[in-house]
Amino acid sequence: MANKKQPNPIDIHVGSRVRLRRMMLGMSQEKLGE
Repeated sequence: MANKKQPNPIDIHVGSRVRLRRMMLGMSQEKLGE
């Protein structure tokens, strides 16, 4: 959090996983809305 100069590989990995989960959750919510 304090070190924003260089992106950590772990932060990138977590961020990509969070983005994937958010996409999957959004798709499932759209299906539930139908």
